[in-house]
Amino acid sequence: MLRTKFGLTRSNQVTEMLRTSVPPCAVAVFLTIAVTSCEKKRGEAMVIAKKHIDAALPTAERPNAQSAPSPDEHLRPMRDDEIAVDGYVMKPGERGTSRDPRALKDEQWIVKVRILNDGRTFQVPADQAQWKKLRENDRVKVRYRTGKYTGTVWAAEIE
Repeated sequence: MLRTKFGLTRSNQVTEMLRTSVPPCAVAVFLTIAVTSCEKKRGEAMVIAKKHIDAALPTAERPNAQSAPSPDEHLRPMRDDEIAVDGYVMKPGERGTSRDPRALKDEQWIVKVRILNDGRTFQVPADQAQWKKLRENDRVKVRYRTGKYTGTVWAAEIE
């Protein structure tokens, strides 16, 4: 039909159909993903620390559940009975419990590692059996993904 109407060959027909049916934004999205994706890396690391965080209480039962701060709120100084852990302020007794602000709906078994060749430090989620088996100063092989431009570690796992 297109051949007789416009004098197109088979390859030109496919090109013409793609040009009219695929929006330019889809091509732009594909190119953006291809250019800005993460890099996969592997390395040997040393275990620095291990953490266990209990599962969080359901939000209806959490008495201190707070929403995100509004822009007009002011920061208050930390009290004497509070500690700062990973950017969260909490009481020492709440650390690692279900009242910990870092708690999720499931238990977390976290291993903090330092990559030996570049000194990068980050946390790796582990399963309970793997977490129990590891000790501080153990060497482990780690697979992780880093952002190409920021260097942020997005995902990591112990091999």
